[in-house]
Amino acid sequence: MDKLGLGIVAFDDTLHLKNIITEIRDLCDVVTVCLQNVSYHGDPIDDKIIVEIEKLKEEKLVDKIIWFEASNEYDASLPETPRAIETDKRNYILDSLQDDGCTYAIVIDSDEFYDHDDFKKAKDIVFNDPNVSISYCQYINYYRDYNHVMVWPFLCYVPFITDIKYRFDFKNGSFDKPSDPTRRYKIEDSGVKFCIFNWDVVKMHHLSWIRKNAEDKVKNWSAKKYFDKIEGLYEDILDRYYNYKDGQNAIIMFNVPNYEVVVNRLPAQYIHPKYNLLDL
Repeated sequence: MDKLGLGIVAFDDTLHLKNIITEIRDLCDVVTVCLQNVSYHGDPIDDKIIVEIEKLKEEKLVDKIIWFEASNEYDASLPETPRAIETDKRNYILDSLQDDGCTYAIVIDSDEFYDHDDFKKAKDIVFNDPNVSISYCQYINYYRDYNHVMVWPFLCYVPFITDIKYRFDFKNGSFDKPSDPTRRYKIEDSGVKFCIFNWDVVKMHHLSWIRKNAEDKVKNWSAKKYFDKIEGLYEDILDRYYNYKDGQNAIIMFNVPNYEVVVNRLPAQYIHPKYNLLDL
């Protein structure tokens, strides 16, 4: 009997977790949240995050809390080191889910939301098609609320449900489309092909820039060392975020011209998380 494990990378912001898990809890056999005592940049975890995750476990939304400790083999001075550590954390989660008997897994961050019906439709495809062992989907990036989205100059992809035996490889991942290098699966068998779901089947709703505290996003992102030498960037990001007006671009840490991305207002709100963020 196939079992699906949901693994969640968490550290600095659990604002969306209750909504994310509630939406697809009935479709996942095991839900595991992975924490760590210090961030990729050496900052200690906030005790309130631990309390919030433990509460989710008491509410049966989370089955298991695991703790990740980074290897000391990495050179902390290199900008790619936090990203390499993040890849290890994702694989650590996969190891745990495999130990718990899961045959398939999806590893997400704590700000990645999937619509229930879309998720079920795509899950059924993966589980019932023997030719699908590794899947990816596209995602949409929200900015400040559920009605504004950032328009990337290219399509971005994220791993979806995949056979539990595969692992991510930061340096040698096999996925060749625009994606986070910390979650590119390494494929040794040339006969294995990626299943890429169309936009209208399933997509990830990335709530990364819907935050009460945007400083945490800027401070703890694993790729921030690539942008440390850009004077005034962090201040500009936060000033634009907190004082944003319709028609302005978002300012973010990303390799786009002037670090700006167009923001569009959606004609309607497409996702409706169960809980009001202010009530969590």
